[in-house]
Amino acid sequence: MRTARVLTNRACNQNCTFCNARRPRDDPGFVEPRAVAARLAAARREDATEIVLTGGEPTLRRDIARQIARARRLGFERVVLETNGTLITPERARELAQAGLDVARVHVPTWGTALDELTRDPGGFAALRRGLRALADAGVPFEAAVPIVKRNLDAVADVPDGLAADGLVPSCLVLDVPVEGPELDVLAGLSEAASAIVAVESRARALGLPVRLGQDPQIPPCIFPRPDRVAHLFAMTRGGPPRPGYARVAACSSCQVEDRCPGVPRAALDRPGMPELSPVSTDRLRRRLSVISSVKEQIARELVSYEVARQPDEMTLPMHTVRINFRCNQACGFCFVSTHLPSADGEAVRSAIAEGGRAGGVVALSGGEPTLNPELVDYVKLARRSGAQSVELQTNATRLEDAALTLALADAGVDVAFVSLHGSNAAISDAVTEAPGTFDKTVRGIDTLYASPIAVRLDFVFCQKNYRDFPDYVRMVADRWPRARLTVSFVAASTDVVPRTPELVPRYSDVLPSMAEGVRLAQELGVLVGGFESMCGMPLCLVPEVLEEYLGLAELPDGIDRGEFIKPGPCASCGLSNRCYGLRSGYAELYGAGELRPRSSSS
Repeated sequence: MRTARVLTNRACNQNCTFCNARRPRDDPGFVEPRAVAARLAAARREDATEIVLTGGEPTLRRDIARQIARARRLGFERVVLETNGTLITPERARELAQAGLDVARVHVPTWGTALDELTRDPGGFAALRRGLRALADAGVPFEAAVPIVKRNLDAVADVPDGLAADGLVPSCLVLDVPVEGPELDVLAGLSEAASAIVAVESRARALGLPVRLGQDPQIPPCIFPRPDRVAHLFAMTRGGPPRPGYARVAACSSCQVEDRCPGVPRAALDRPGMPELSPVSTDRLRRRLSVISSVKEQIARELVSYEVARQPDEMTLPMHTVRINFRCNQACGFCFVSTHLPSADGEAVRSAIAEGGRAGGVVALSGGEPTLNPELVDYVKLARRSGAQSVELQTNATRLEDAALTLALADAGVDVAFVSLHGSNAAISDAVTEAPGTFDKTVRGIDTLYASPIAVRLDFVFCQKNYRDFPDYVRMVADRWPRARLTVSFVAASTDVVPRTPELVPRYSDVLPSMAEGVRLAQELGVLVGGFESMCGMPLCLVPEVLEEYLGLAELPDGIDRGEFIKPGPCASCGLSNRCYGLRSGYAELYGAGELRPRSSSS
């Protein structure tokens, strides 16, 4: 969701010492309704989908409900009002709700009468409580915006308890650390702020209240002594830097999120209180920090993938891949799933499965590792009841050596197990999965599946650590599971959690000799090989010539590539262009498009 902020006015009925937005009076030309409307329209033209109405104090405006309604008419998906809440009466709260306000982000720097001193507004705390109650009664959700400054360092952790004691439950706490203001001596140093953030987050977590960090300014994770303990507070996206007002420091050069963190706010560098920075040093932590917008939105984004299952005979089926949980017992560097996320709500998972079933194609139950979900068998039954033509289980099979579980899945309706196995021996496979000991478990799980009614497809993802192993892998499959079908995939730098580095992603030209040799062996040994029809395959012009059948795939529907692929110059003259996804943009960033070889559809 793209967010824009629009100032409705600059005056405020409070006078916080750390506020750099307030003005004693408003410019009439700036606050007139037509000027606000013009700023809203400009934000919409920039494709913003969330609008934040802010000030000053927006509720000083008599027409604030009309401006909210205007934002709705312009097509904003989400309208947020930033307010101190003290002027919101029951009548005004109802007006805001009727106008279409999604959430009020209410300024709550502390809880209790100490708030009056902090905001320099006698009676402000009592008015805030009345305003929050009015919002709740009108059905307007609210977030508690908690700025962290010197004067509330010791009291800020009391905010969650105070809200809970009054029965005022925010949808989340938003923690901000001001680094600029009219009175610099009231601002907290980053080290002090980090300690306060840890304290308030701990209290909120005990009460079940979500917490996130504000984005203006964006505080980097390295200010915390243990960034891993606060990773869930961050939402970092590749391409975020550079940003005005931020600086790189020496520690940034060794940090794994340098590509998505703008650095340290310059204003904070100029003041005492800078902590010793703790750069992100592990890929696991980098993944946990990488979230689009919010955890809730990331879960919704990744819960279902809509694809088509294509066959060489030009038949297609709709395919819904549902991630019934995100956690996994392996840690493959090329996994594009955010395995640090909590599971989606059970009802959302069931709804997604039922939708896939009604589509009448393939429902693939995936993860993370779906066998870690105790409801897996029931989910399979639901897919069948809903009308799925086929049910696929995408798994690493480490738990499927349990014959009882495997047979229960077969009885429930699993047709195919799509099993990730990325090496012919423990040394290679465990290096790829970063989970020592799991190669042997996966092999035993495949043995159990192979003896069951469930068809087995093995997925080998070509990456830098294993691509030379492919011929030996084919020999192992032919010896141990000759009826299994083999799917080849190519590591895809398709999301923010996948590193776009040569250490993970090999060149096609390096991989192709081993791939071609493995495919030749597979044909000789009677092993069926596929995978080139999927998004996880490779450009069709590079498919080994012995697999010409894949050039007869059905054409791709428009938009099925989800914007992850490009079709550079060589694709324009290729007869396979309408059947081929093209080149991953992440691959093109690394190596360009010079390896592509346009072909006629019959060549």
